[in-house]
Amino acid sequence: MSKFLGLDLGGTNIKVAVIEKVGNTWKVMNEEDVPTEADKGPAHVVSRLAEIAGKKQKEFSDLSGVGVAVPGLFNSDGTIELFPNLPGAWQGFQALEPIKSATKLPTAIINDARAFTLGEAIMGAALGKRTVACLVIGTGVGGGVVIDGKIQLGANGAAGEIAHQIIKFDGPMCGCGARGCAEPLTNSSAIAKLAGTKTAEEAYKNAVAGDEMALAAFKEVAYWISITLTNIMVVLAPDTIIIGGGVAQSGDILLNEIRSAMHERAHLYPASDINIVPATLGFYAGSIGAALYGAITAGAQLSLISTT
Repeated sequence: MSKFLGLDLGGTNIKVAVIEKVGNTWKVMNEEDVPTEADKGPAHVVSRLAEIAGKKQKEFSDLSGVGVAVPGLFNSDGTIELFPNLPGAWQGFQALEPIKSATKLPTAIINDARAFTLGEAIMGAALGKRTVACLVIGTGVGGGVVIDGKIQLGANGAAGEIAHQIIKFDGPMCGCGARGCAEPLTNSSAIAKLAGTKTAEEAYKNAVAGDEMALAAFKEVAYWISITLTNIMVVLAPDTIIIGGGVAQSGDILLNEIRSAMHERAHLYPASDINIVPATLGFYAGSIGAALYGAITAGAQLSLISTT
């Protein structure tokens, strides 16, 4: 049987996953992580990715494809356009070819939030669902859309940026250069600021303890997320909306507030159609999704509902 490798490039760690399709079910065969060593620059980081790919090919002789999830934007040949959270001169750096050359296998690059979405849609919280949207909440807020087992990338490869909807015309400036995007209104920094804490995790602990300021912070952030997701509902009517990221995995306080606010807003749909769930794959979701994208590149069929 063929196996597929996923590499998820983060600022601190490179997460690694090897997956295999057994019958009609995808299974994870191997997971691990290694330090990124991002401070040593783009060439060093990409050489580490290529080295890992080469080692995994030796470990799994039936490896048939590689997917690489990256935290930013790139063009169609794998040249980096923007890596906002990794140090070094990444703009214009060719990141794909060295990894592809290390294995001589079909190799593809994908945005990390899109990889996260694909992993959760095919092997995680939305297994078996046809139309899936995902919001990944952290320092930034990523997103993605999967329809019939296919990650939707659009004409320029950048579709799925759910958090860059402009939802407050006089809102704060976003890192993308626009004003009023969902991201700065809903990210972990927004939660911490509203709660009067240093971190979103601290805000969550305070909310669990009944702190009114922290509870109000989650309610306000949920309000902005509900507008964002109601817009997604009227465009896509997804079977499932997945909320991922560290904040979303901390408990039900944020999710319940989002559900409540969505029920107030999404009047075109009965409450039963609004299915908001937490991500389930955890730390390796991005690398699992990257491996699935590697499988797509190699021509594998992802699921019974996919025509890939």
